Amino acid sequence: MTSVMPLQTHEHALDVLRPAMQFMERGEQVALAIVTGTEGGGVRAPGAMMAVSESGHSAGYVSGGCIDADVRLNAQEALQDGVMRQIRYGAGSPFADIHLPCGGAIDLIILPIRSHAELMSLATPLEARRPATLSVSGNGALGAPSGSALFQTVFVPKIALRIAGRGADCLALARIADAAGMEVHLQLPDEGDYAAACATEFARVDRLQTPSHLPEPDDDAWTAFVLMFHDSHWEVPLLRQAVAGPAFYIGAVGSRKTQLRRQEALRAEGLCETSIRRIRGPIGLVPSMRDASMLAISTLSEIIGCFQSAREAERV
Repeated sequence: MTSVMPLQTHEHALDVLRPAMQFMERGEQVALAIVTGTEGGGVRAPGAMMAVSESGHSAGYVSGGCIDADVRLNAQEALQDGVMRQIRYGAGSPFADIHLPCGGAIDLIILPIRSHAELMSLATPLEARRPATLSVSGNGALGAPSGSALFQTVFVPKIALRIAGRGADCLALARIADAAGMEVHLQLPDEGDYAAACATEFARVDRLQTPSHLPEPDDDAWTAFVLMFHDSHWEVPLLRQAVAGPAFYIGAVGSRKTQLRRQEALRAEGLCETSIRRIRGPIGLVPSMRDASMLAISTLSEIIGCFQSAREAERV
């Protein structure tokens, strides 16, 4: 029996590694299909993965649907003989009956996993919100020295989104970010908002008590912070806390007039101009959104754009 897990929840490396480990824990062999290169309009970037069990269960995807079924079959065959495969689809491929509508090509490694520990070596740092390096040797072993690796890529933790606020705006942003696979951390002062958030499986929900007693943040370089208060007495302490950390994105709702007033309040509290300039406002890729859901989509688009820009800057 073949079972394919929902694609939208299995895009990040960790969301492929977790079910892969579950397959092994129930006694099945597992192979990882890993995109190693693309030409033309490939949907997934190098490093994208699909986990396939010997019974045909899978998690993740490596294309827009044009080759995934065949990749699963090749992965099951690789599990039968235990030999790594290097496969090309599209231009220059021996599979003449499988066409890529984009006209490009996708190169993959199909790697039979030798032990649960191999998967843990990748999942453990990601669970701890640290980067993990996947390195494949020529004989199909994980953990090859970088100089002799057949393929190597670095996985970074999921985007974490910390939202402090009240009302429909922050709950809408949290729901859409969660659906996009982000780790959502909500900080809410109102009992009704808190109860609604706790009824949903967000990564973390805190009840804010007073502006002078804020929970300690655990922001890292893969965290975005969004302030969604319209209450000035919450703004300054929360923003002071955010700019003291390493979040790649800090934004606050409100008009341009509100942003100018906010900046003056932060200057009065002694924040330097460099810190103040880190705070985006008005937020959102599309300006002046009035509906909570539209503001959420606009804000999330801006966050994703900043994340991509930061990743590209790291590669230069």
